[in-house]
Amino acid sequence: ATLTPLGLRALLKWPRPLPQEEERARLVREVGIELGRSFGGQAANLVRAANQSAAELVRLVVAHFPGFRDSCVYGGSQVFLYKRAQIFVGDLYGSFRGEGLGKFRDIANLTMFADYRVPVTLLELGVLEYGKELSGAVAAKEVLEPGCPQEVEIRACTVRAVEMILEEMRRTFKDASLVPMSIELDWFLWKEGEKRRDVSDPHHRVLTIFY
Repeated sequence: ATLTPLGLRALLKWPRPLPQEEERARLVREVGIELGRSFGGQAANLVRAANQSAAELVRLVVAHFPGFRDSCVYGGSQVFLYKRAQIFVGDLYGSFRGEGLGKFRDIANLTMFADYRVPVTLLELGVLEYGKELSGAVAAKEVLEPGCPQEVEIRACTVRAVEMILEEMRRTFKDASLVPMSIELDWFLWKEGEKRRDVSDPHHRVLTIFY
């Protein structure tokens, strides 16, 4: 609850200033304070409170930690993306191999984790296509406003595109075991994007705490 930016650097063994360093330290303090207040100071107690439900754990994280409330208004409607809350659950599942604290009966209900890398991969595959204005802004490495229509469209369309790929896979493969979950397809696409990051087109840029 007293972590400073310098303390965060030391914790991460990071040799230079971090982007939005003060805000990152504040978010870690926020998590520590709320874990102490509501979960006995233990993240494991937060996970256990979800009773092996991925959806419930996402709900608990968003309810207790404001820094995870990844939502915005688009066209008069509220859009909930919850990237960091969902990837927290997904990482637990992956790290514990679906057992113990990583066992969730509804893990398949999570969406992919909407950020900046997978959209580039989907663009290169021809799954996504940006309009001329957005393409120019991304290519010029312009910084988009957090929650602006363009950012929301990139992230929301990435989520929808992954679901459409999975829908097509279900139609194509008779064996359901060959079809991955949304988070597994996200992992694959993200890794492919990371392999090509030095030769790929630029990703969109935005100063945000949500991814």
